[in-house]
Amino acid sequence: MAAEQGASTQEKLAMIRGSAVMLGPAVVVDGLLAASVLAASAAAWEQGRRSGRLLWKLAAVGALTPWVYRLFLRSSMMRLGATRQEEQQSLPGDELIPDRRATELTHALTLRARPEDIWPWLVQIGSGERGGFYSYDWLERLAGAPVHSVDRILPEYQQPKVGDLINPDGSWRVLRVDPGRAFVFGDKDFVWALVVQPVDEERSRLLVRFRVSPRQAGPFASGLIVLPHLLMQKKMMKGLRRRIERAARQREAGGAMTPGMARPVSEQSPAPGL
Repeated sequence: MAAEQGASTQEKLAMIRGSAVMLGPAVVVDGLLAASVLAASAAAWEQGRRSGRLLWKLAAVGALTPWVYRLFLRSSMMRLGATRQEEQQSLPGDELIPDRRATELTHALTLRARPEDIWPWLVQIGSGERGGFYSYDWLERLAGAPVHSVDRILPEYQQPKVGDLINPDGSWRVLRVDPGRAFVFGDKDFVWALVVQPVDEERSRLLVRFRVSPRQAGPFASGLIVLPHLLMQKKMMKGLRRRIERAARQREAGGAMTPGMARPVSEQSPAPGL
């Protein structure tokens, strides 16, 4: 018995030692960086207090802001609306980038709609003649993407197939289709999966997962990708909510939508947050 306890203790010590060797340098470097930022911010704030110049105080706040985002906001924003279980569960499309180092975001929201109300809006996503991304169109166009989010169902995109183009230049294509459940698109280094899970007869859960291969992004670029995609994806999910729940209300009222007959989204009341 004593020998078994001794072996168990040695295993734990070996595990701790291994973790210290692997993570210790990064912890030390991050600690020194945080200490230097705090020292510089404190000095700038004190200088601003003494001189009365707002610029020094702004410099102090600006130095701290990235750390506040990284330590307190980034992890929760990367799983906005999703539970821990949803964040950790395997979803269609994960197998296309199996590398555990991949940058991954999982967002989710509950919709007052059935899967059949949600699916038509998902499969027409894309730029060019497709339905858009239901996000900030003006920002997409500023970046040179021909995006025009529509407020109606486009019949010509309701039968998606693997290989279909998502954007005119062909850089993004449909990668997987599980009818009524999962619509996945991207390329060999980027996967965007939209997954519908029924909750009950009136509600469904929409999970949106974004994965980028470390080969494509790298540790530096992945940090740059996350924040703008967070903002665009959050807006996209709000846009989907407005369109989908309006269509579901029309169906329940006996006025089910037919292609091309949806009213402009601007006529609807603001949707609640995610």
